[in-house]
Amino acid sequence: MQYEFNSSLLDVIDGVVDNISRGNLSAANSELERVKSLIAKRNKLVRFADKSPAGWTAVEEYESDELADDSEDEKKLRSAERRALVKIREKKVLSWASAPTGR
Repeated sequence: MQYEFNSSLLDVIDGVVDNISRGNLSAANSELERVKSLIAKRNKLVRFADKSPAGWTAVEEYESDELADDSEDEKKLRSAERRALVKIREKKVLSWASAPTGR
C-alpha cells in the first residue's frame, strides 16, 4: 500500500520536474496541487487506521467503497470500520476452529 502511494507521488513529481524544465509553470503548479491532495488523503487514511481498532483493514474497507459521496464520508468511515472488525473476528474464529486440538 505505501509502495503504491510513494510510486504515484514519484510519477507526479517527475511530471513536475518535466514541466518546470520546459518552462510550463502552470502545469507544474497543477501537479504540485495534486501532490498536496494525495498527501492530505493519505494522512486522513493514516489517522483513520491509527484511531480504529481495526487498523488498516478498516482503511481497505473504506477505500473499496467508492460509491458514497463525500457528504457521506463520516458514515462511510464508520461502516468501513464495522466491516473490518467483522472480518478480523471471522479470521480469528476460523484460525481458532482450524487450530490443532492437541489430541
